[in-house]
Amino acid sequence: MLAAAKSLASFAERGRVVPELGNPDIRELIVRSYRLIYTVGAADVTVLGLIHGARDLPSLWEREGRHTFAQE
Repeated sequence: MLAAAKSLASFAERGRVVPELGNPDIRELIVRSYRLIYTVGAADVTVLGLIHGARDLPSLWEREGRHTFAQE
C-alpha cells in the first residue's frame, strides 16, 4: 500500500473518480481489499482515507463527523 501511495507523486490522475461521489477532484486507488481515497491539488496529493472496500463510505465519513465529499 505504501508503494501505491508513493506512486501518486508521479501519477496522481491514474486513480478513478470515487463512484458514489462523482467529484473529479476526489479519486481512489484500489489496493487489495482497500480503497486509498485522495484529492489532487495543483502541487500536491492529500490522502483522505484508507478504508476497507466493504465499508459504506458515506456512512463512515458521516459517523466520523466529516463533511460528505459531495459538499467539499
